[in-house]
Amino acid sequence: MKDNKGRDQELFGRLNDFLPDNYSGPVSPLGSHLTNEIDISGLPEGEWVARGVYRMERDIPYGRQYGHRALHNPSSSGELLSFWGGMRRSVYLDLETTGLSGTKGAYAFLIGLGFNTESSFKVVQLFMAGPAWEKNWLWSLESELPEDDYGLVTYNGRAFDLPLLRIRYRLAKSAPGWDGCPHMDLLMLARHFYRGRLPSCSLSSIEQSILGVHRSGEDVPGREIPGIYTRYLSTSDASPLRGVFYHNTLDVISMAALQTHVGGLAEMKGTTGKDILRCGDLWEQAKMSEKAKAAWSRALDFRGAESEANAKLAEYAKAEGNLRKAREFYLEALKNDPFSFRIFENLSILEEKEAKDPRSALNYAEKALEILGSMGHADDLSLGQQRYELNNRISRLRKKCGKDA
Repeated sequence: MKDNKGRDQELFGRLNDFLPDNYSGPVSPLGSHLTNEIDISGLPEGEWVARGVYRMERDIPYGRQYGHRALHNPSSSGELLSFWGGMRRSVYLDLETTGLSGTKGAYAFLIGLGFNTESSFKVVQLFMAGPAWEKNWLWSLESELPEDDYGLVTYNGRAFDLPLLRIRYRLAKSAPGWDGCPHMDLLMLARHFYRGRLPSCSLSSIEQSILGVHRSGEDVPGREIPGIYTRYLSTSDASPLRGVFYHNTLDVISMAALQTHVGGLAEMKGTTGKDILRCGDLWEQAKMSEKAKAAWSRALDFRGAESEANAKLAEYAKAEGNLRKAREFYLEALKNDPFSFRIFENLSILEEKEAKDPRSALNYAEKALEILGSMGHADDLSLGQQRYELNNRISRLRKKCGKDA
């Protein structure tokens, strides 16, 4: 869940060049002739499921309060978000590792898995007692997953969790059974709705600001987790790891709660104009124009969102060839945002093409240039191209109107 996407992809891409590619098929456990138990103190309730692999399980009944809301079965939201990798049957996956992204030789020692059941959300954690038992840990992970027809849900797993796991499988000369199944990275959806609205889209920020989840003092900051595990390896006392297990459990539950929340936003259940506008943008990504237009039309009811909603509806009307309707939407947008050079520019284009009125088109273009001239510095490269294009349009329209260039 470490949000350093570019650096992670660069690191993992380089590592892939040095890893074995002769997969020997599914991972198989080591030390089957030995007892599963390892002499470790301080572990919470659970059981040894393979040599060096400790399994913990917790059920959270649906309806239990989690932050601002009760926890609900996220299955239907997974189905709704299928375009982004969601599935009705999902496995929520989160890793805790020995190092932050980019750390040489980092590996995972704890995986949290979340499952939807009929009456509760089940969290299973697999703890690796030491690096010697990684192959058993991977085998235990495979044993927990459904046989087929499921998807993975992560938070920044596309950049971190799944690439790291693939490397560990390759080092074990094994192939992950989950590779190729649908995957929904909730970070992408959280950014879609909240980038620019929150200081950060980290899971902890989303928890506090959106879900209303405030972790207790038992939680361990992510930056401290590698050091806690390193100390455990030298002491065999797992007591300090309880905070890590708690941290990982909440990460998994929060993903399920966030998926339900995002599903609600995708159904236009947001409470702000921004929520509804971005709902429309979401469906536009999926090429579902009717859902997108329905959301933008709904956004017209929210103060402060009217101009952007009208402009988006105008763009769609224009794309559909309904230039008259597009012009109406742009004029409505101007009522709420009379200083948008983009709207004036688009009206200029429509007046010329649809109304065949070059004089009106010229007036709109000159107004757009006037507004653009008040924005930024004269040498601002980001605006220079737009000024250049508007000046060309004005020059051409003046010729059409019989004015001097």
